[in-house]
Amino acid sequence: MMGCNLCGGARCETVEEAAGTRVLRCACGLVFLAPQPARAAIEQTYDDHYYAAWEGEARRRARIWRRRLGRVRAFAPPPGRLLDVGCATGTFLRLARRAGWEVMGTELSPAGAQAAAAEGLAVFTGEIWDAGLPPDTFDVVTCWHVIEHVTDPRRVMDEMHRVLRPGGCLVLATPNVDDRIFQKAYRLARGRRPRLYEPGERELHLYFFSAHTLRRLATDSGFQVVHLGFDRGAAAGLGKQVVNTIALLWFGLSRRNWGMALELVARKPGAGLSWAG
Repeated sequence: MMGCNLCGGARCETVEEAAGTRVLRCACGLVFLAPQPARAAIEQTYDDHYYAAWEGEARRRARIWRRRLGRVRAFAPPPGRLLDVGCATGTFLRLARRAGWEVMGTELSPAGAQAAAAEGLAVFTGEIWDAGLPPDTFDVVTCWHVIEHVTDPRRVMDEMHRVLRPGGCLVLATPNVDDRIFQKAYRLARGRRPRLYEPGERELHLYFFSAHTLRRLATDSGFQVVHLGFDRGAAAGLGKQVVNTIALLWFGLSRRNWGMALELVARKPGAGLSWAG
């Protein structure tokens, strides 16, 4: 068994298992798949059909992207250089470019990268660490629901830290493994708990973060966490939006984040940007 990506340890318990793949929880709290699929299999998951499924949610997703753009501008307004890690077909990059940033993206999926490049966007096809980006280059790095899909989250976080300028801003969102309100709603609707992994599922998550493990991943890479809270852009479908709104109300009352996703804002220490947030 591979060691934990967060702490390097091997003291894990099995949370669930299906078709020879286990979901493990390390003693440090990180939850992950073992074994991981081959990179070729991961790339094939994010083909044209994967992105076509978003078309029916285009209007709702547009609202999510505008909200995310607003969140970035609240902490680090343009102008400046922005890198979107896992940029998919480039929707957020196009918004950021119109808002005044000089933009670039990385995307593992050839289908997604080609669609983004067709819009005149500078996109590297592959992992961020393969892009050969110079250090201290970007004022802002964004990473929207991507870190859970990558084979090596620590390496991605280290690389995002390396390419940010001192004082630069990272804004990241990822599903919340402690999404207790969604879990309750799922049980009521379907009579069983939601599984973290099912063979052949559309959304292939390799890692599952809590607020604790996400904070540790960021700080271990040298980031200073400015904000770790509720991601309001986690749900596009109406049913999930209702559940996430209930979770947001609970978060406001209790400060317990049982919503569907986490939002992290962190800075690379050093002189640099004047922060708005």
